[in-house]
Amino acid sequence: MSRMPSFSIHPSLLAIMDQYYGMEKDYKKPLTLQSFGKKRKGNDSKPMKILYVTFFQYPHTGGLSHYITSLKNGFTKMGHSVDVLAPNHMPSEQLEGWIPEAEFEARKFMNGRYGLINEKIVKNLSYLHVFEWFLKEKNLQQYDIIHAQDLFALFILGHLNQTYQKPLLFTPHGFFTKSRLKFNKIQKGSIEEAYFTEIEKVGIEASTEIVMISDSFRPNLIDFGAKEERMTTVHTGIDFNPLPHKNHENIILTCVSRLSPRKGHGLLLKALSKIREHLTNVEVWIVGDGVMKEKLMEQAKELKLNNVTFFGKRHDIPYILSMSDIYVLATVNDNFPLSVMEAMFSRQAVISTTCGGIPEMVQHEETGILCEPGNVEQLAHAIKRFITNKEERYRFAKAAESYARQHLTSEVMTRKFEQIYQIYL
Repeated sequence: MSRMPSFSIHPSLLAIMDQYYGMEKDYKKPLTLQSFGKKRKGNDSKPMKILYVTFFQYPHTGGLSHYITSLKNGFTKMGHSVDVLAPNHMPSEQLEGWIPEAEFEARKFMNGRYGLINEKIVKNLSYLHVFEWFLKEKNLQQYDIIHAQDLFALFILGHLNQTYQKPLLFTPHGFFTKSRLKFNKIQKGSIEEAYFTEIEKVGIEASTEIVMISDSFRPNLIDFGAKEERMTTVHTGIDFNPLPHKNHENIILTCVSRLSPRKGHGLLLKALSKIREHLTNVEVWIVGDGVMKEKLMEQAKELKLNNVTFFGKRHDIPYILSMSDIYVLATVNDNFPLSVMEAMFSRQAVISTTCGGIPEMVQHEETGILCEPGNVEQLAHAIKRFITNKEERYRFAKAAESYARQHLTSEVMTRKFEQIYQIYL
C-alpha cells in the first residue's frame, strides 16, 4: 500500500482558524486564488473534453447526480468527451487507508495548535486532503473545461487550477453554510461557520464563471463575493418520459418528495383539513420516505384525513403521475425541485410555493399556482380551486406540460451549456 502524502492545510483555512482562535501568524503563501479563462468572440463549435467533479458520491440517487448524468449524456450525444470524478471513485487504499490516517493527522494538528478538536472540521480536512491528491494524479491538464458541482470540489480545483490555468466553472446546487445555519446544524458565530464560509468564498473567487440553476442563487453568491459579470443562469433540464394519463373516477392529488421538515407535508395536511367538505371524491397520495414519516401519519390520523395514503418510497414515479391530476409541493426551503418538473411533464395541475427558483419554473396563474411558504390558507384555497374546477385543472395542467417540453428538457440545458463552454475555448 502506497503512503499517504504528508498532511497539510490550505493557508486560507489555516488563517481563518488562527484568526478565530486569536492566534497571530505570518503567512508567506498568498491566501487568495486567481481565476483563469478569457471569453473569445465567434461561435464556431469544437469538440471538447469536459470534466465534472463533485465532492459527493456519483452516481447516486438525488438531484445532483441526475444533473451531472443529464449533462454527461447530452454532451456525449453531441460528440464531446465527458468524464466525471467523485470521492467514491478513489481506490480502496485511499478510502480505507488514507482518510483515517488524514483524520488522525488533522486531530493531532488541531489539538496541538488550538488545544481542542472539532470533528466536523477534522472530517472535512481529511476528505479535502485525500480527494485533492486523487485529483492531482488524474492529469487535469487534458481537459478543455473543468466544471465543479459543489463548493468543496470547487475549493480543491481552485487550488489545483493555479497550475493548470483552465476555465473553471461552478454550479452551486445549494448553500452549505447558510443552509446548515438555517436548520441549526451549524451554530451562528461558531468555528464551523467561519471555516465553511471561507471554503465558499475562496472557491467562488477562483471560478471563471458561475452557472446558476436559478436566479434565486444570485444574492447569496454576491454575499460570498461573486461578481455580477461572472454569473449566468441555465435552468435545470431533465429527461423524463411520462406515461399517458389514465382515466379514473376520483380526483388524485399527489406529492412526491422526501419526507423531511422543509418539504412542508404537515402544511399540506393542515390545508386539506380546512377543505374537508370538498374531499369526498379526492384521494391524496403521499409518495416518499424520510424522518417525518411517523409524525405525518399520526397527524393525518389526528386530522381524520382518511383519504390520505402514504406510499413510501416508489420506483414507478411515471406511473404514479399518470394516475394523478393535481400535484402539490408545499416546500418551505428549496432550490429547483426535480419533482415539480416531473409533474409538469406529466400534465399535472401544479401547486407549489415561491421558494428558491420555483417561480422561474412555474409561472403563477399561468402554468400553476404558487403560495407563500407556510401559508396554509393560500394552500387550502389553491387546492379547493383545482378540485372544484375541472376546466381550470385541465387548462393549468396543459400549460405546465407545454412549458416543460419547451424550456425544461435536458437537451435545452445542454445546448445552453455548450454555448457557455465554447466561449472559453
